[in-house]
Amino acid sequence: MDNLVIESGTASVNKHDESLCGDFYDVYREQGGLTAVLSDGLGSGVKANILSTLTVNILSTLIRHNLTVQECVETVASTLPVCKERRLAYSTFTVAQVRDGQARLLQYDNPHAILLRNGKNVDYPYSVHFIGTKEIHESKIFLQENDVLVLMSDGVTNAGIGKLMADGWPREDIIRNLEQWYTPDLSARRLTAQLVNACVALCEDSPDDDITALALKLRSRKAVNVMIGAPANADEDDRILRLFFKKEGKHVVCGGTTAKIVGRYLRKPVLPVPESGTDEVPTIASIEGVDLATEGVITLRLLEALARRYLEDARVSLEIQGKKDGVSLLAELLFEHATDISIFFGQAINQGNDDAAIDMVAKHTLMEKLTKSLTEMGKNVKISLC
Repeated sequence: MDNLVIESGTASVNKHDESLCGDFYDVYREQGGLTAVLSDGLGSGVKANILSTLTVNILSTLIRHNLTVQECVETVASTLPVCKERRLAYSTFTVAQVRDGQARLLQYDNPHAILLRNGKNVDYPYSVHFIGTKEIHESKIFLQENDVLVLMSDGVTNAGIGKLMADGWPREDIIRNLEQWYTPDLSARRLTAQLVNACVALCEDSPDDDITALALKLRSRKAVNVMIGAPANADEDDRILRLFFKKEGKHVVCGGTTAKIVGRYLRKPVLPVPESGTDEVPTIASIEGVDLATEGVITLRLLEALARRYLEDARVSLEIQGKKDGVSLLAELLFEHATDISIFFGQAINQGNDDAAIDMVAKHTLMEKLTKSLTEMGKNVKISLC
């Protein structure tokens, strides 16, 4: 298990004309695992958002403090009772707690989670507990590498009702699509983006319910090492580059001057890649022994803005898929591929940046923002100043 990590991905779309989502989720990471909670509040809008938010916050707090299932559910039940008029729970929930490769699932009134193993649906056993009037389904699943567990609100299964689907999206059809989309390298976030995007299409771009998907994937660690800027002391170039290339994983170089230094070190030419630039994104380069070489500050600024959009809307993951410009390729490596990111942040002053008002303080601020976004994505980020 030392070389495996739990990756999480979420995607959510509000009901049409609603500014707040009636679904709410939380993914809490701690040493050795994580706890994910997804709740769907009754109705939509503000009321549903408050109910689902309360449910998630209560459950995630109590479960992290190792209270029993009964204690957790009873606390939620006493806080959010059943609606007397509609005889429906004020909020449903699914809880997935993963520790040391074992997943514990608690499911109440949400569509049952889907487990993909080797890209195929696997039925998993569950036991039924009644706590008051609430029927709780509990499962324990021993996860294998590349297993994907997909949690969802009923906005997924109800997608397209009265439009392209008479009775909603059947579970077997959802499973069939998940199996078709699956590849071993597919990230949890991109999978949820594809699932929610398909739901929106079935709703003819006007969802009649909030739609949320949350995926957990047990995957192998993948390292990406990034050299940004030249070292402050040119005499240290060879030593630092030896450390950089000694690290396992993919190697990325950002900055024209940095690429020249790396080319000299590797004794390989730095060759521009034809038609790799756009009106906004500078051209990338090719260096034998380097996985990606991009321009510096402009590319990183665009990457940081893209990272913020990516966190706000998982479907941004689909926008970068297959693109060949420097920002998209770098995003693919850092956002989708990497679990562990090592950044070698050079402190040399680039005189060529004087006219662009790019000083070291601005570069540090840019790196802080980017690092924060990468950490929020669940990446393990380490920065070394050089």
